[in-house]
This record gives sequence, structure tokens and C-alpha cells, in this order.
Amino acid sequence: MNNSHSFEDLYVEGLNANIHLITKGRKDGIPVIFLPGITSYSYSFINVLNRMPDHYHIFSMDPRGRGLSDAPKEGYTLDDYSEDLLNVMNAIIDHPHSPIVVGHSMGARIAASFGSRYPSLISGLVLIDPPINGPGQRKVYPNPLSMFIKQKEAVDQGEMDAFRSYFPAFTEEQVAERAEEYRNNSLQAIIQSYESLLKEPFQVHVKMLTVPTLLLAAEHGDTIRNNELQVLKAINPSMETVRVKNVGHMIYKDAPVETANYISAFVDKVFKLNERRVLK
Repeated sequence: MNNSHSFEDLYVEGLNANIHLITKGRKDGIPVIFLPGITSYSYSFINVLNRMPDHYHIFSMDPRGRGLSDAPKEGYTLDDYSEDLLNVMNAIIDHPHSPIVVGHSMGARIAASFGSRYPSLISGLVLIDPPINGPGQRKVYPNPLSMFIKQKEAVDQGEMDAFRSYFPAFTEEQVAERAEEYRNNSLQAIIQSYESLLKEPFQVHVKMLTVPTLLLAAEHGDTIRNNELQVLKAINPSMETVRVKNVGHMIYKDAPVETANYISAFVDKVFKLNERRVLK
């Protein structure tokens, strides 16, 4: 149940990939751009998007290799994803406000990478449970690549009983939603993105961030351990961090109301601060 009728499509042409986004809300409202994780796509955020205030201008992106965006055979590094987001920023550059970027998992890594390079193009960041893998840091991701590949293959081959077995606690609706996400992901995008997140730096981008940033870390799921959260706090003391209780890695699905509240409270706070600076 996507409620797709309430969204408009936005297509942005780029040199290396054409990118699709869904968008809704006031055209002059505060722009908020959502970036999904490695096996997700624009509509994965639907329960949060539909809870965003009406005066926001909401965008949710299909990263390359997902949804209606192009799926090149190669090119799934942070540089590639950041280039796509830069093209999106260029397409909406005449907006009266600079956007806030919200990323989950891989999307949070993309957001941090982009924010460290182009701080003047954004107003702030919300990083939702980003993997902290990278050079000199944790080498292993909580879920093996083979699991994602097997789940993708089960969906593509129509083996829904096998696919359902991976999610014993899911309702039928949740299983169907997860299957639809895999249908909207190319296999090469999953594989190459996974390999990149193990080898590309993340912490250096967090340290370089100068824009207001909120980090939401899940209590469960083993994506960010307490010692790793302390490192992130130490390298960027101005970053606000919250350990969200009773949720796993898919924070925005486990607790969509709470997630929407965190995001909207942060967005409103950032723009109130900006208004005060303008008045001064």
C-alpha cells in the first residue's frame, strides 16, 4: 500500500545515471530528502513520509540501481551516489530553502559523505543507524552479503515460502512489502554497495561535518555498538545522538511515528535557528 497517488515523480538526468524521486508537499516548504538503505527504495519510507508535516516539501530518492532510477553495471561507491545527489541538488537549486537530508543505513553513509563535501548546499542531516564499517574500523557487517543475495534470488524466482522463512516474525503485509523492495533492487547494486561499505571510510566524513546533524542509533541489530557510538560523539561533539530504544536496524519501520517525530522536531529546530540568524 504505497499511497502512490499522493506523490509526484521527479526525474533528474545525470552524466552517469538518471535518478528518480517521489515528491509531495508544499513547493515552497522546507525540503527534506530521504535516502534509503542498501536493499530499499523510495517507497520504503512511506510510513514516515506520510507522517511528515504538510508544510514540508518531501523528496524520497531511488538510489541508482533501485526503483525507477538507472541501474548501471558498475558504479556503486559513495562518490557515485554523492554525484547523483549533487545532480538532484542542482535540479532544485532555486528552492527558497537548502534541504535537510535524511538517510538510513547506506543512505546515511551517503548523506554524511555528501554533507562533508558540500555543506553549503544543505541545512542539516539526519543519519539513521549508519553502518560504521571502514578502513581501520569494524570489518564485518552484522548481516552477510550471502543473506541479501539469497533473499533477492528467492523473490526473483517466485519462491515466496523460502523468502518468508527469513522473516518469521513478519506479518504477511510486511513480507509482501519486503519482497517489493527486493524487486526494486538490482543484484549488482546490492553486491557492489555491500562491498563498498566494508572498504570505504565513514568516520572521516562524520568528523568533517559542520552542518547540524542528528544521529539515531538503534538499540538492537548490532549496527553501532556503544564504544563505536562514543567514537562518533568524540570526533564530532556538536552532533546530536540518540540511542532509540526497542528497535532494530530498520528504525523507521519498527517505530515510524517516533522516527517521524525525531525528524520533524530536528527539521523545525534547524530552521528556527536559521530564521534567528537571518533576523540578526
